[in-house]
Amino acid sequence: MPDEPLSRPEIEDFQRQLSKLSEPAVRDAYVQAHARCCLGRGGLPSPAEVQRFLSAWKVLWKWEQNGKRRK
Repeated sequence: MPDEPLSRPEIEDFQRQLSKLSEPAVRDAYVQAHARCCLGRGGLPSPAEVQRFLSAWKVLWKWEQNGKRRK
């Protein structure tokens, strides 16, 4: 069902997949997820869309805090 949130294992798997990508690829995923979460699209984003957006942010934030920016 599209309005269902992701399960904890699904979120962890998604973050793990993102963490294996280059920084530009994760930034691109972040930008795409952000666009899907914008309220101007005529409705609220699904919980899964918001979770994917937050997951991309968390990966980028973790890299930034650890000084491990990726190329």
